[in-house]
Amino acid sequence: MKSSLLIAFLMFLARSVDADGASGDRYLTPQFSAGQTYSNVFSILRSVRAEGYDERASRNGGSADYTILSANADSWGARARSRYDGQASGDDSIEFRDNGSTYCMANAEGKTTCNAYLEGSGLAYNTAIWGVPPKPLAPGMSWTVDLKQAWELGGSNGTEKVTVISMDPATDTAVLLREGTSQGFFAESDPHTLQLSHDGHTEMLEVKPGTAHWKGYTTFVKGVVFSDELVVTRDDVLISKSGSTVNATERRVMLLNVAPFPTL
Repeated sequence: MKSSLLIAFLMFLARSVDADGASGDRYLTPQFSAGQTYSNVFSILRSVRAEGYDERASRNGGSADYTILSANADSWGARARSRYDGQASGDDSIEFRDNGSTYCMANAEGKTTCNAYLEGSGLAYNTAIWGVPPKPLAPGMSWTVDLKQAWELGGSNGTEKVTVISMDPATDTAVLLREGTSQGFFAESDPHTLQLSHDGHTEMLEVKPGTAHWKGYTTFVKGVVFSDELVVTRDDVLISKSGSTVNATERRVMLLNVAPFPTL
């Protein structure tokens, strides 16, 4: 009798684990349907400090509006309108495939081009940056992501650890912490030369990037990014035209938050 009860209890536990594993998709897999609308606002601050030079700081930012046109288990299409302040606006039909890791867009001739989606953040969970989460999903769990290709806020040959900080089953909300390191130039907005000022003069310097480190929290609601922040630092060596070198520290602060639709 006792053995029968034990077997029944173990079977119940197994079913519970399976159920929890399936329900984990609610937190990190977007549950889109045609007609839904979303918006977000975003910015990236970049600063460079080098001894003997004035600190250089710049910022870009803007907003984006999305109208979902189609959706299935691992892909979704949308009309995306975006604006980086001070730059031209965009209005495109886009499609995300492979659980958000592939980005496709049609040009004026109707030809579709697809590439790995390597932005630092975005509308939804992206397995190219965050990796495939384990099942079941629970607070305290972690997994490692190999980021071999350079991305918006990291260089190549990167390694990232993702940790589940908290989960709220009432709202399908999960807070994740990501932390990682990489080497070399980033995939976007990372020129190989840099102009800095000192003593009232400007000087063009060659950039030799070193190790980058990033860390930040992201909140997902049903797979959609609700809030995202990431602080990235990188040790660089700057080389002058005369061949002299100076150590520099580069920092980028990325912020993205959900916003009421529309923003444009």
